Amino acid sequence: MKTVSLCMIVKDGERYIEQCIASVFEVVSEVIIVDTGSTDNTLERVKRFHPQIYHYKWNNNFADARNLSLKHAKSDYILVLDADEVVYPEDLPKLTERINNTDADAISIKFHNITDENSEDTFNTHIGLRIFKNNSFHFEGAIHEQPIFHGADRKAVLENADIKVKHYGYLPSNAGEKKRNRNMPILKELLEKDPNSAFHLFNMGNEYLNIGDYDTALTYYEKSNKYKDNTLAYTPHLMYRMATCLHKMKRNEESLAIIADGLGLYPACTDFEYLRGLILTKMKRFSLALDSFRRCMDMGEAPPSLSFFSETSNFRPLVEMARIYYYMDDYSKALDCYMKAIQINPKKVDIIYHITKMLNKIFADKNTVYQNLCNLFADSSYKPNVMVMTDALLDEKLIEQANTALSKCSDNAAEPDADLYFSRGRLLFYTQKYEAAFEMFSRCVKPGIARGILPDKKQRSYDYMTACSLLCTDLHVEYLEMVNALEDTVDRAVYLAFQQVSDASLDSSAFGRITSVLSKLLSVRAYDVFEHALCILNLVDSNEVLLLLADIYYQNEFHDMAVKTILRSVKELDIINTNAVFILNKEFCIN
Repeated sequence: MKTVSLCMIVKDGERYIEQCIASVFEVVSEVIIVDTGSTDNTLERVKRFHPQIYHYKWNNNFADARNLSLKHAKSDYILVLDADEVVYPEDLPKLTERINNTDADAISIKFHNITDENSEDTFNTHIGLRIFKNNSFHFEGAIHEQPIFHGADRKAVLENADIKVKHYGYLPSNAGEKKRNRNMPILKELLEKDPNSAFHLFNMGNEYLNIGDYDTALTYYEKSNKYKDNTLAYTPHLMYRMATCLHKMKRNEESLAIIADGLGLYPACTDFEYLRGLILTKMKRFSLALDSFRRCMDMGEAPPSLSFFSETSNFRPLVEMARIYYYMDDYSKALDCYMKAIQINPKKVDIIYHITKMLNKIFADKNTVYQNLCNLFADSSYKPNVMVMTDALLDEKLIEQANTALSKCSDNAAEPDADLYFSRGRLLFYTQKYEAAFEMFSRCVKPGIARGILPDKKQRSYDYMTACSLLCTDLHVEYLEMVNALEDTVDRAVYLAFQQVSDASLDSSAFGRITSVLSKLLSVRAYDVFEHALCILNLVDSNEVLLLLADIYYQNEFHDMAVKTILRSVKELDIINTNAVFILNKEFCIN
């Protein structure tokens, strides 16, 4: 059996480091940690693994720190992980099997860069060379350091392995100002020494892309593109990100040209074709977009070195095709695409909501909608399935069917959880039993209650409670106590504004909460309360308030009011947005 040393450099990695080491601890012979100045509990958290810890004075050079960790390794192979990286448990046997049976000098593995705080199923991907023979490689590069083979008489023998690692570093809560303040001065110094380094220019562009400064990011990417080497691993990423920046800047024709160049150089890169489909969709070139998404499925999965996202050869293009068919009012084709998508990835619960919407559009008999929904599940009485069905049916205001679904588990649930309270609350709300609904939602948000699987329950519960408090004044005092205890300042300000106990100005970050509460009032046809609550829009410092109102009308089937409000926005404020254009296109049948 070959032995493996886990080599890490860390600084303030307490959030994930235990998960990281635990994910591989049973297969490594030693854990080597080079700490570059942690001030949190990182080193306390790792004590149970009995690592070798070496303290290193940070010198703005990642390669130097990496090489110190390699210097102390005694095993046959090195595994390099960062503190925010976790090997998937199902892939751990693959890791040991591959190391014990390979003759390769190094092995690349696949990283899932998680980008959604609420779901580990949302990620982009990259390949990293992280396993290699001891004493065969060293690192070079002050930042974004790369392993370099020692052998002078031959090239390294490399392999790709189907071993996946969760990487949490790209989450918004982790990839913040602290990292930028560390990375950008290093990159700036490197570019002062070598201003034509395509790799450093690419990485500086990435820093600006991460903060949404697409113009500056594109400037760096274009310089990098001028000096790029098409054989290097980062180059397809460079071209993809150039195309992304141009698309974000609404320079879509230029973006499409970059994609065409990218496909010319890397014809197996399905992600380029998928991005082309997305851009063509935005441009309302639906026939061409559908062709692109079909090509994605014909191309199949890209090789690991040309794969930036998951499922762009199957699940994602089907979902995008479904959206186009929905826009074109072809609900049967949309349903067919969604059904194929859910068969590919049953974990994507949000597709159930889209399927329910399509079924509701197609079938006048709402019991047929319910029966078709039940048929999606092997066991439609299994509690998580019941919760999702109930939630989706309530989104479509199919109250009777939602009640039938929920009755399968509500009476015999020994330990009610947040899902159950939330679903009961929604049913009570839509049957206009606002005081009882408020009680259910207040239980849903209490600390210590089992969370369940439905998305955004806490946020949605506060929105419903706000609507209930406006519809039933007896709840006012209890509601204000709960709102004043909220930590989120934007949410608290919005909820207090609805109660007219605050006249503080609100910015566009409040749109989501305002839209949600007003939509709930309109959905139960509480017209007087809705009209009174509209005064909150006077506090919003944005010229898109009328477009916000138009969207609320449209969501609740008041299409004429939506159109009138959009036209008023154009006339009075000279402003329109993509969603408003969508509504006008739908209502006036402009294709």
